[in-house]
This record gives sequence, C-alpha cells and structure tokens, in this order.
Amino acid sequence: MSELKSSVIFGRRLVDFSSQKFQMGCAASDTSHSQTKTSSKPVANGVHKDKAEEPKTDGGKTEDERVAVFKQLLMEKLMSIANEPPMKPLQPVEGTERTILVPSIFNCQETLAELNDTGIPTNSNVVVTYLKSGTHWVWELMKMLKKKQAVADGIPKEMGHLEFFPPSVLRKINGSDMPVYATHFPLWCLPKSAYTNSQLVYVYRNPKDVCVSLFYHFQGMSEANPKDFPPLSFDQLFEMFMGPSEANLMGSWFDHVADYWDNHRTNANILCVMYEQLKKDPVTEIKRIDKHIGSGATDELVQEVVDATAFKTLKKTKESSEQHIAFLFKGTMYRRGSGRLEKLLQ
Repeated sequence: MSELKSSVIFGRRLVDFSSQKFQMGCAASDTSHSQTKTSSKPVANGVHKDKAEEPKTDGGKTEDERVAVFKQLLMEKLMSIANEPPMKPLQPVEGTERTILVPSIFNCQETLAELNDTGIPTNSNVVVTYLKSGTHWVWELMKMLKKKQAVADGIPKEMGHLEFFPPSVLRKINGSDMPVYATHFPLWCLPKSAYTNSQLVYVYRNPKDVCVSLFYHFQGMSEANPKDFPPLSFDQLFEMFMGPSEANLMGSWFDHVADYWDNHRTNANILCVMYEQLKKDPVTEIKRIDKHIGSGATDELVQEVVDATAFKTLKKTKESSEQHIAFLFKGTMYRRGSGRLEKLLQ
C-alpha cells in the first residue's frame, strides 16, 4: 500500500465509517446483488408507454420534445468547450478554498452561482449521491412517488441533474413537470438554503462497489470519447478514487459521505439511505423516502414502485432513454458493480 493510500485511509474521519450501519452496508454488498423478491403480481405500470400514447406535460411538451431541447443545449455546450480540457477544477465557492475536478461539459459554476443567488426552489426534492451510488434508481423511484404512478418514463436522469444545468434551465426544459432534482455535489458546494428549504435524500454505497462501477463507467466514457478521456487502468482509477478531493471527480468519496452523514444528524431535511439496505428491504426504505418527501404513497403504490424499479425491470424500461446521451457515454448506466473486484485484481 502506498504512502498516499495509507494517509488517505487512516487520515479520514473514522467515527462514522466504523458504525454499525456502515458495517451492514459492506457486509450486504458481498451477498447477492439481486433485488429482494417481491410480489409475483403482474404490474402493468412497470412497462414503458407506447409513443402513440405519450401524454403532454403541464408545459404542453411531449417527452420527445423535451429531450430534443435538452440534447440541443448539450450539443451547444459541447461546441463551446471544444478547445477546453475534458476535466477542470471547480472554482472555489464563497467561504471555502476547497475544490474538486468536474467534467467540462458540466455547468457546475453556473449552477452554483444560481443556487447561491436564488437557491433551489422551496420544497424541492433532491436525490444526492456520490458517483455510481444509485442515482438513477432512486431518482426514478422518487419521481414515481411524487407522481403517484409507478411508470418509468423516457426521460434520462441528466435532464434533472443540477451539474448539467441550473434549476431555472431545467425547469424551462421540463416545464412544471420537475418533481425531483439529482446531484453529485459535495455538501460544502451547496448553499445552506439547498438543504434547509428542500428535502434531500442522500444515498451512500459500499466504496468497493462504487470504485468498481466507476471504473467501468470511465471505460464507457473512454470508448465514446477516447481523445478526451484516455483509457485508465484499474490501478490508475483506484489511485484517483483514494486520492485527495482536488484530484478526484466530485471529490473524495470519504469526505463526500462524511459531510452528509454528519449533517443529517442535526438536519431533518437530509435523509440518509444505504444503497445495500434499499436493495435488501426496498419496501421499508421506500416508505422512509416517501415519508421524508411527503408524497403520501399508499402501501399498494409502494409495492408497485418496488416492482417497477427492480434492477432488471428498470434497466429494460430505461434503455431507450439512455440512447439520448449515447454521444457522451458508451454502455449502460444500469450495471451491477458488486462482485467484480476480484476479476479486476486478477
């Protein structure tokens, strides 16, 4: 183990990582990765609607029309950063000297400026995670709870992602149909209003599985854009993953989790959900999320959401939406990260 790895591992705040909940998470990820078996009752809501039946949103735009606007904005962004490096440090936000690496295609600086100026709209719902920690999964189930309908739509998660565009732009793209935002921002990036006026659901996952999933994610980015994202070996990815925040995409996993975990103890607006526990007992954990965001789901709806967001079901119903971002990433966002570390270390 290198000196860097040792200092990172033993230099972090260990008080929370040694807790029973974190130990449960690490133990759970070593067991079967499949979703807990649920009712065998057929659920029509888990099937994607035909395009002919696609409803219009409150703003009068269909899903395809909204996606087209989003893709156009992304292409304009790509053209504007043609001569920039693929990754760049985030300018320190007011009151801190901390920084992180972010992809140039992100509009992080614009988003943080807007959040510091006007904040996230009051009573918004936000799913927050470190990378590869269940963002798509929880974003989908939270949308279903808010809409009271267990249907996976054709909207890619990036259309709710604060890193891609600030809230005002996302609302213009989605109309009033903006039930849930998503972000990977560390807590220190966000203004206090973001977690005092809104309901945040923070999902954390076993770091071993996060690291493995992140490696395959970077492989997909490299295959889609080899010039901008040269291939990384697993050793290189691991060094970056264990490194300090300023050399890591979205910062250090350890700092990211510790900040949200510490703050949720005294802030009722932050709910912490363990990825592994959500897989083990989805009904109980989704009910916790439902209570936190105040969606008032019935037991029947909760079960329908469990069925509609099971790994295989959600992967199948969301494959079409992933095609909208194929020019950024090759592969699938729905990938099993656990149980593959041993293969990489061979």
